[in-house]
Amino acid sequence: MSYQADNYDDDAELTAYIWHNYRHLLTNLESLADKAVMAEQKAQSSSERMAKVLRERWGGQNGSRVVEALKDGHEVFRKRVRERVLESSGDDVFINRCPSCQRIVATPKAQQCLWCGHDWHKKGSEKLAQWNKTKIT
Repeated sequence: MSYQADNYDDDAELTAYIWHNYRHLLTNLESLADKAVMAEQKAQSSSERMAKVLRERWGGQNGSRVVEALKDGHEVFRKRVRERVLESSGDDVFINRCPSCQRIVATPKAQQCLWCGHDWHKKGSEKLAQWNKTKIT
């Protein structure tokens, strides 16, 4: 699978990468705000009954601090959190970029770029993977 290189936005990819791979670095307030946003998004595409349950269970986290954190919108909030994580935990964050095209790849351990297709797996690992496949079957 390959992503369309024309659609690459480094800023958006960095935000998504941090949120996907470093969620454990979020503060309690940031986690609560994100849960409130997700609950509202799910509620909007659910039945009335399910929306009510979602809002009661997760939307109740809309305390004044959560509302304040989200006042500029979810995307601005996500970027603010990304910047805080990079500032306060930068030593714990590895931004994995493709050695060929320099785009951000999916995970810190990824060894193949979904943007350009470049693969930098070690050849020995391929042999080991093939051997493991042979041994299992």
